[in-house]
Amino acid sequence: MDTLIFAALLGTLYVIVRRKSRSTVLIAWWVSVAATSALLAHHITSGLGLGLNY
Repeated sequence: MDTLIFAALLGTLYVIVRRKSRSTVLIAWWVSVAATSALLAHHITSGLGLGLNY
């Protein structure tokens, strides 16, 4: 999970460094945020079915 988040942020940084348009940077940023949110939701809900006690 961490590798995918890092790759998304690195891809966003690449878009910024290549001086793409603002809309391209925003799209890359929101795709990164959406992917991170989806992975986090999956990570949290998959841990609930394991019978973990906190």
